[in-house]
Amino acid sequence: MNSSILTKFLICPALVAGMAMFSCTKVEKIEIEHIGGYNTMNNEESEAYYASLRAYKDQIYGYGRPVAFGWFSDWSPYGAARGGYLTSVPDSMDIISMWSGAPGRFEITPEQKADKEFVQKKKGIKLLEVSLLSHLGKGRTPESVYAPLYEQAEAEGWDDSRLEYEKRIARWAYWGITPDDLSDLDKMKEAHSRFAKALCDSLVVNEWDGFDIDWEPGSGFNDADGTLAGNTYENDLIVHLVKEMGKYIGPMSDPENKGHKLLCVDGVIGTFVSSCPEYIDYFILQSYGRVDNLDRYAPDTHKFILTENFESSATDGGYLLDQAAYMPTSGYKGGVGAYRFQKDYDNTPDYKYMRKAIQENQRVFNEWKAEQNGSSSEGDSEQ
Repeated sequence: MNSSILTKFLICPALVAGMAMFSCTKVEKIEIEHIGGYNTMNNEESEAYYASLRAYKDQIYGYGRPVAFGWFSDWSPYGAARGGYLTSVPDSMDIISMWSGAPGRFEITPEQKADKEFVQKKKGIKLLEVSLLSHLGKGRTPESVYAPLYEQAEAEGWDDSRLEYEKRIARWAYWGITPDDLSDLDKMKEAHSRFAKALCDSLVVNEWDGFDIDWEPGSGFNDADGTLAGNTYENDLIVHLVKEMGKYIGPMSDPENKGHKLLCVDGVIGTFVSSCPEYIDYFILQSYGRVDNLDRYAPDTHKFILTENFESSATDGGYLLDQAAYMPTSGYKGGVGAYRFQKDYDNTPDYKYMRKAIQENQRVFNEWKAEQNGSSSEGDSEQ
């Protein structure tokens, strides 16, 4: 059987002037079986392993180390083929954004529920809902709001454009606005405050670990209606929405870094970097086919994750390993990851490039930390 070594990490706030909290490390070698492995075990040995793994994952609070991130699609935990299982990703993945959807607790199958709970509760992986937020109420407007309209449309012979118009008006009414309110910023902010609370409440009810706002106005926002993206207030409403969400999730909801649901953004991140960076856990850069220079984000480079596109470059890893090896001169990066990283499962060994990237990500960080502390660091390897 194949085996490798996991380094056990213990949290320790070693403070360095001008830098984020570091993690102190204590090396303890733990043999991991990759064929079956701890996924198939339920005993004292596996519980001890998972306890140390969860402690390692909790170092993300306070930015104790860079993270391993990925967007996961094609979630299908069924049958012998393991590519669609969350449980098959490398144990040391930290954050997964559910690009294939993060449906409600009562909408997922028993197999999905078991797969989801195992990686969250055993492995400590944070699973995020992700959405191309483009209009007020997206993803949180009940279908019951539209049900009477479908009946009326059939009875009165509405065409599709009339039905879509009436649905939009009904959705606005549900969130507390009328067409006349579109020019009233205060009214619009009140509606988005309600929307922000609904977004965060649903994370609690459905047991997701945070939210990834994919903000790409003008690119794929075909359902924008002027209530969020492309509105007359430029970025006022999306920034207001983030700050309202920050009351319930994200770093502003947890000033002592004891643990919270994450608030991340990707896409066009400049709006948030300049207006509300303190509300965001991680800025996820779509650095596809390149290695972005993070020095322009000093001193907050530890909040920026570089990512590669595995929809097109999973077979050779693209620039992922270069991104993993990169360190800004002004600090350390927040982490590394890939879009649709589950496609790396089909390489040999499975998740070949993600595993190498996680190792490299930690290696360069440990070298940097040793330089800051003026002492040698003990390396660690990803399982």
